[in-house]
Amino acid sequence: MREKGIKEKVIKAAVLIMEFLAILVIVYIFALPIYPSVKYRIMQREEVSLAGSMGTSTEAAAVHQDEVIVKEKTAKIVSKLPEAEYAVSPNRIIITKIGVNAPIVEAKTAEYGLSRGSWRVPESSTPDKGGNTVITGHRFKYLPPNNLTFFLFDKLVIGDIVSVIYKEKDYFYRIKEIKVVEPTDLSIMNPTEKPTLTMFTCTPIYSTAQRLVVIAELIEDKKQN
Repeated sequence: MREKGIKEKVIKAAVLIMEFLAILVIVYIFALPIYPSVKYRIMQREEVSLAGSMGTSTEAAAVHQDEVIVKEKTAKIVSKLPEAEYAVSPNRIIITKIGVNAPIVEAKTAEYGLSRGSWRVPESSTPDKGGNTVITGHRFKYLPPNNLTFFLFDKLVIGDIVSVIYKEKDYFYRIKEIKVVEPTDLSIMNPTEKPTLTMFTCTPIYSTAQRLVVIAELIEDKKQN
């Protein structure tokens, strides 16, 4: 009888553990889609707090400080990159506002490039040559949080800044246009006179129905003038 009682207790304990694990799995599955948004809100609060501590007084000063903050964050991110990251690609796209920190892969096919980070469309230009540099990334592929995807791409607004490290040089672009196009719309590939960064990903989230396109222009480095 004693052995039977022990077995029953063990079985009950095992059942309780299994139920607890099942609940954790369910909570995890439901939390995955909302975690990036929650993290984004926290990041935005920190951003507002940092900007406030710098005491913005005019619109021009606010824009300048915005650039300073992004450049400082970009430098900090790059300084912490492990050597293994450079093995994928020495070039990188960083969007501090939405947590994107992905290698820019040079490859003939999107499948190969996107499996390792963001992909520069071969037919487009490069930052060092000016013109229209076109980069794309998966909206959702890896379990969030993941810095390789454009999961929070819809949170970007006109005026936000995107950082690109290309051939060991930093390029900063300010977003000027955001639009949704059909997958067959190749106009986003058109050459541009001004140095431009065109980025796109699938939309709506978890769908490949359309493309969310974000277009940014190079911020002029006044120190070189």
